[in-house]
Amino acid sequence: MFANRRYAILLVLALYVEMNVHAASYRSKPQPTSVLLGGSATLSCGFDGLKENEAVHWLGPPNLHYISEGTSVSGKYPRMFITGKGNSGDTTGVYNLNIRDVRPEDEGVYRCSTFSLKDPEDVKLTVIVPPRRPPIIIEKFASPRVAGQSLQLTCRSEGGRPLPSLAWYNGTTRHSRFAHAADSLDDDMIEYDMYVPYLTKWDNGINMTCVADQGLPSLVIPQRTSITMNVLYPPKVYVPQTYFRVREGEPVNLTCTAEGNPVPAVTWKRLGGAHWRGNNDRGHSDIIKAVSRSDVGTYQCKADNGIPPSDVGSIRLDILYPPSIQKTFDEKVNVLYDSEEEFFLECKADGNPTPRVRWRRKNTDLYFNNPLRFSRLDYQTEGTYECVADSLAFTESVKEAVIDVIGRPDIRGDPETAHATQGSSVTLLCEVTSDPPPDSIIWSWRNSEGREITLTGGSVDGLTIKGKTTDDFTESLMILDHVSSASSGDYICKATNMFGSDTREFRVIVTGPPVIMIAVVTGVLVVSILLTLVAIIFIVRRKDLICGKREKGKDCKDGQPKQVNLEPSDINLDVLETTTKPLPPPRMAKDPYAIGISYPRLAVPAHSYSTPDRGNRSECKHQSPHRHRHKGSRPQEEIEKIEREYRAPRWQLLSERKDVHQYDDAMVEFEDYHGVGRY
Repeated sequence: MFANRRYAILLVLALYVEMNVHAASYRSKPQPTSVLLGGSATLSCGFDGLKENEAVHWLGPPNLHYISEGTSVSGKYPRMFITGKGNSGDTTGVYNLNIRDVRPEDEGVYRCSTFSLKDPEDVKLTVIVPPRRPPIIIEKFASPRVAGQSLQLTCRSEGGRPLPSLAWYNGTTRHSRFAHAADSLDDDMIEYDMYVPYLTKWDNGINMTCVADQGLPSLVIPQRTSITMNVLYPPKVYVPQTYFRVREGEPVNLTCTAEGNPVPAVTWKRLGGAHWRGNNDRGHSDIIKAVSRSDVGTYQCKADNGIPPSDVGSIRLDILYPPSIQKTFDEKVNVLYDSEEEFFLECKADGNPTPRVRWRRKNTDLYFNNPLRFSRLDYQTEGTYECVADSLAFTESVKEAVIDVIGRPDIRGDPETAHATQGSSVTLLCEVTSDPPPDSIIWSWRNSEGREITLTGGSVDGLTIKGKTTDDFTESLMILDHVSSASSGDYICKATNMFGSDTREFRVIVTGPPVIMIAVVTGVLVVSILLTLVAIIFIVRRKDLICGKREKGKDCKDGQPKQVNLEPSDINLDVLETTTKPLPPPRMAKDPYAIGISYPRLAVPAHSYSTPDRGNRSECKHQSPHRHRHKGSRPQEEIEKIEREYRAPRWQLLSERKDVHQYDDAMVEFEDYHGVGRY
């Protein structure tokens, strides 16, 4: 019994070893295969180590039914056949199962095996059935789509084996942020939702695509459906250039761009404008062919598409135009000379850019601030002034104003001191500015005692007064020739018109040779004169004594008084005053007692003589031109004749040859005699 059991075990082991040694194995294993519905499929199978006449079997759906043995295929599978080099008796061992016009029922598990194959393997044939149509996209909760609202899109795919997987794409980018998991409603339909909580304008125009993919791109092209998002959003205005600066008369193109969905309508208007040229609806551009200064302002570009709110853009238009001066002052302004009130002229100008306004004196580069102010007006202020308005972009604008100063005369210059030497000339200029012109310009001289006298041309020896009038001033020129120390003093120029007067003083100081030299010369002259006088007196007295001793019947030698020419002047000894005075040259037609015919002191009453003296003179037939005291008397009628001649007008004429000092002395004596004042 035990031996039989041992024998059986050994037999089994022998068979197992035999079977392992001579068992078949896969040369090429069958692979899972997918095939498109209606296509052809091949399941490969090849063995090594097949025994002779060992059969190869294919089993398949449903439930691994026998399809073929060797190369023979069951009649139940007319669309299947075996190919390869595995015909019966062939040792190549290739038995490929071919299926044509694959149908859905062909899908399932297939097995290629043989009796000696230890571990046969199963493979699956998948029959791919594409969806009946591309997926569809269903929109929920938004119609129309407006920015700011939410949006839900559903992708649905119907049919297909296997059911496709669904995915959302934004363009080429898979969109999974707001996508929900796909739901299979049944074996024949699947859906996939995408939810957008907040739409923006950036969502407008994008392509949202739903892709149904069965995972077999080599067999089935994924199906897709796309929609272009139409998101309505309010308009937005963009202004490329917000500021324009254009010269007057030039064209300008005001441009704005507007976006929105739907496309907005654009209108233009000017804020606060007094007028509007043309239609307000101008599209994206507003063209003004020739701008004027009235076009300056802010222009609004408004875009509206019915989706609130509308939007506006602003453009500032600045027009450059040259400066122009407004009429704020007269062309000629009359002002009073030396007025205490402040005087000013204000100039206003318009222009763009805002002009700089200044004043300048005409034909000068001297500028003044605006307004033009004068704290004190004088004739130097008078003239033509220009208001100048200038800017960088244009040439300057100029308007003139004439300031005419009227009033009392104004003599230029301050008090002045002039030094001169004896014998020289002194010229004094009095320059007067006056409007109206001066009625008179008078020169006067004031001596050291404060007495003034009026000077006129020819009234003083060597004095010349000249006048000249121009458009700007009046000149009075006083010339003193051959001045002496007596010419020293204050000379006053006085100009007068209807508004008043003005004066200017000149102090003239005349200097001569040194004092010692003057004293020596004077001493010599005095001694010479005294000696001459003594000689003359001696000769005269001697003749008088001789004439007095003679009897009346006897005459002295007749003849005219002898003329004694003395240098440098004729001297007469006045016995009455015991002084020496210069005696003028004798005039033969005049009575020798009428002294001082051409002497400056003619206006002084003549000395009276006693009757005896006059008698003595009448008894002497040989009279001398010199005066003496005589005993005796003149006839009364002769005295009255002399007095009448003395008071005659010819004795009141002032000499034309005198200096200023002598002129003043003569005037004093004349006034004292007649008892009249100078002024």
